Amino acid sequence: MEPKFSIIIPANNEENYIKQTLHSIKNQTYQNFETIVVSNGCTDKTEEIVNKRVNEQLKHYSIPLANVSIARNYGAEKARGEVLLFLDADTHLEVNSLQKIHLQLKDYAIATTKVLPDEKKLKYRFAMGFKNFYHRTNLYQGCSGALICKKEDFDKVGGYPELAVKEHRKLIIDVKRNGGKFKCLNTTVTTSMRRFNQWGLIKATTFWVRQWLKNYTSDLKDSEYERIR
Repeated sequence: MEPKFSIIIPANNEENYIKQTLHSIKNQTYQNFETIVVSNGCTDKTEEIVNKRVNEQLKHYSIPLANVSIARNYGAEKARGEVLLFLDADTHLEVNSLQKIHLQLKDYAIATTKVLPDEKKLKYRFAMGFKNFYHRTNLYQGCSGALICKKEDFDKVGGYPELAVKEHRKLIIDVKRNGGKFKCLNTTVTTSMRRFNQWGLIKATTFWVRQWLKNYTSDLKDSEYERIR
């Protein structure tokens, strides 16, 4: 039987996060899924950690170029599931996320989820709360760290554009232009605050607000993106 979900995780030097992410997938209440990890340009122990966990449900592919969109598209080519769930390597699911997605996605082509920070500091809870607000209200349609797309709709638009920033947004726009609907689903992922920790809250918030504003003032072209790995 083909899996319902293909969970695709691009991983570039994620040795500190990938284990917890894979653990959150393994323990899902809904088990009709496959997981595809695409390590890209890794120089740490990410591949070693993933290879130790490869089984019938978990596949690992390695590509030399460190590019998140290319890695996601590569994983999608290998996917057998009806629904693609693109999950950041530093983001983990709640135990019944797949069950909730399965029940809620029917009328939508593409979706994201609510998000929580992996640290309980008030400033991080506020920042993620704001992100949840603009996703739920459709003030902005983007990604929480998990983006769900029906494979049929993903293939119709040619997958992710090769952008370092706003690649989720561009995919959402393309799917909607093709007649698909977007939804922020009622389940939650927990994501790392490492960028906020390394950049500081002001720098990180300013960066994302600037990217958000560009959505309304310019084409969705690539932007410089300071890697934190």
